[in-house]
Amino acid sequence: MIFEVVLRVFLLIAISIIGWGVGKKFKLDSKDISTLLVYIISPFVIFYSIVESPANWTYLKFSLGAFLLASFMAVLGLCFARCFWKDSRVNLFGFAAGTGNTGYFALPLVLAIFDKTQIAIAIFIIIGINLYEFTVGYFITAKGSLNIKESILKVIKMPILYAAFLGMIFKYLDIQFNEVFLSFLANFKGAYSVLGMMTIGITIAKFSKIEIDWLFSALALTWKHLIYPIVGILIFMVIIPVDKQILQIVALMVATPMAGNVVVISNTLGLHPEKAATSVMLSTMLALITVPIALYFVMNF
Repeated sequence: MIFEVVLRVFLLIAISIIGWGVGKKFKLDSKDISTLLVYIISPFVIFYSIVESPANWTYLKFSLGAFLLASFMAVLGLCFARCFWKDSRVNLFGFAAGTGNTGYFALPLVLAIFDKTQIAIAIFIIIGINLYEFTVGYFITAKGSLNIKESILKVIKMPILYAAFLGMIFKYLDIQFNEVFLSFLANFKGAYSVLGMMTIGITIAKFSKIEIDWLFSALALTWKHLIYPIVGILIFMVIIPVDKQILQIVALMVATPMAGNVVVISNTLGLHPEKAATSVMLSTMLALITVPIALYFVMNF
């Protein structure tokens, strides 16, 4: 399993590199792709994930747990960032501190290497993380460039909220869709992962000279690849013990690199997209090491 994980992580990084090459040659605007991801593709993916999930309503506890953990880590990250900056980097770091690349990065891995029960758990965790990203996380990030009222209005207008609500209603009513419609919805899942990873490379390609904010990147990588996994795994090993099957999914989710949506949302809001993209790319490359280590740890201890 470990070798397969490393290979799949490498291929996901390759998609970002392809995005960089395409962005350099054709001068693509990553903000347009980010807008598509936020307002069109993500809502369809969330709706499809909920109605097709092989789970019952008790699995919502995984969504709630993921949402609360992400929000808690974001608030901690926001406070931590204020020790180093006084500008909008605080907001960008706070948002990034609460999330990981569970959708574009982890979802393809989960679908490939875990069983149906674990896939269902992972989907509901991803739903919780996505709801964090487009509610609490989006609010934190928007606060870097907008006032409180404008930030709240931005969150209220997020279609992912209504897609999740609609999906839960359809799931509760046990409404079934025909195969043609489900096949149509499934198309968005592939686009979600590919475009999400490509956006990272395309964003980097926009800048003729990459000036890495070493302090921001160093702190963000330390937080995402050391502090977050330790806190997350300890919570579910010691404070709220779960069985090994669930812990394997939790380990993958907390060990994922910085979220691709950090780039997507910073692009959408025009908030340091170059810092977001370079940090996320470095984090994704580091995941070649950290994700296999996390999975090895929970599988053998």
